[in-house]
Amino acid sequence: MNYNKVILVGRITHDPELRATISGTEVVNFRLAVNRYGKDQQADFFKIVCFGKTAEFVSNYVTKGRLLLVEGSLRNNVWQDNTGQKRSSVEIIANRVEFMEKRGATPAEENNKEFEPESEEPIPEINDEGNDNPGESDEIPF
Repeated sequence: MNYNKVILVGRITHDPELRATISGTEVVNFRLAVNRYGKDQQADFFKIVCFGKTAEFVSNYVTKGRLLLVEGSLRNNVWQDNTGQKRSSVEIIANRVEFMEKRGATPAEENNKEFEPESEEPIPEINDEGNDNPGESDEIPF
């Protein structure tokens, strides 16, 4: 059995641009900044690729800074550059992109939206690590 699924919640780092492949399939590439848990406030930046209707949706409605849920699968691309060295890059092929905030929400409302039970239900595995952070309250958030 094989299983390849990724779910990320983060902010888009630049406005997406719609392009087309040689065969005419629509494609959009963008980067998603996902904060790590912990004291250091570090972020990871993931390359996201969308095709077809998903690419069209992202191109039409998603702008820099929006908080998104991206669901898809990992792809490892391997190639040989002009000097003959082997190169590789990992990207997420998105098959689902959803907004995680209301349009026009204030930053305080956006931050609260991430912790509401409604937004956590579809992706419970993302918040499993958050319970181990020192300094977090033991209180139940509802």
